[in-house]
Amino acid sequence: MNDVQVVVAGADLSGSTTALGLARAGVDVLVADTGCDDIAAAHCAHDWSVLPGLDRLGVLDDALRTGFTSARWCLRVLRTGERLDFDLGALAPVTPFPFTLHIEQAALCRILAWHLADQPSARVLRDVRLSEIIQHGDGVELAFDDATGAHRLRADWVVGSDGTRSAVRRGLGLGFPGYTWPERCVTALVEADFARQGYAATTVQVDARYGAVVQRADDNCWRYTFAEPSTLPEAGVADRLSDALCNILGDAPARIFENRCARMHQRTAPTYRRGRVLLAGEAAHVTNRMTGHSPTTAFFDAFHLIDALSAVITGQAGDIVLDEYARDRKRVFDDHAAPMSAARQHLISQVSDRRELETELAYYRDAAAHPDDLRDLMLLSGLEGRSPMKETTN
Repeated sequence: MNDVQVVVAGADLSGSTTALGLARAGVDVLVADTGCDDIAAAHCAHDWSVLPGLDRLGVLDDALRTGFTSARWCLRVLRTGERLDFDLGALAPVTPFPFTLHIEQAALCRILAWHLADQPSARVLRDVRLSEIIQHGDGVELAFDDATGAHRLRADWVVGSDGTRSAVRRGLGLGFPGYTWPERCVTALVEADFARQGYAATTVQVDARYGAVVQRADDNCWRYTFAEPSTLPEAGVADRLSDALCNILGDAPARIFENRCARMHQRTAPTYRRGRVLLAGEAAHVTNRMTGHSPTTAFFDAFHLIDALSAVITGQAGDIVLDEYARDRKRVFDDHAAPMSAARQHLISQVSDRRELETELAYYRDAAAHPDDLRDLMLLSGLEGRSPMKETTN
């Protein structure tokens, strides 16, 4: 008999969400908190489309009390001053949550951890490192190291949600093919009055030199995320950031609390299932840090994996649903998340030709002017994908 039904390696948003959903379904789950990439905190605004899933898990009310919501975002063309405003209220006919949730990822992870602690079938190992993973016909053997020594246990199933440097993925012998962008991502926490400059709580700042994503984090603090050539020395990031803010804000005061740098990758594992081990979130796929497509896709990984894996464990479905999960989530990344993220990154900071920029902006101008076009723009992302349960029962 194995020690636990499911081990979730990784306590980031996708790992914590998966663990909580499984525990609420009565599954015996152990979370191995193996740490995560710091730069994952780049985004503090969570798309409206993931909020119903968080509501089903019972965490949305706490998240709404801790953070704040905004129904508006804007696209600002820095060179011309043009501003396109988008009102998510147009989605009210199709969702009870027609807004973006602004909450720091660390705060949302804490809320998930609080709820997980209330589940009698859940346990957590803090600050551990996965050192070995061995598959058997009836389970998976894992070894973890921490400050007290080594721990070995067996699980029926393992979910690897341990980030881009995933020890689970590497332990399976799976590569992470794709490419690395020639730019690095820089995320800074800035105290400044962007709102007075006409910035919405989420603003896509379009400019070949100063392109950025600007998101209000809390009160007068904003997350300012931009890309710069990786050939520039990291030691000069603070000075270049100060120059950019001066160009944008003029004489208005701005205080930089912190900045973090990371390379940007566009990569995916060749498969998201190998035997009794499944991959989710950034252990399975990653795209550039400038846009929110990667974390949104990771949330839907978790939502679908909760349904599929709990059904297998409780005998409601055969493990073919896990194959469907793996196929469809990879299809979603290849066909939707990766190209959409690359296109948004191109618009933000890489379109230098004015004619090409006008072509790109025409699409957003139509959406800003017509609620039906905006609704179509918001609903056709494809990041949710298909339910593995529905696909295998049809």
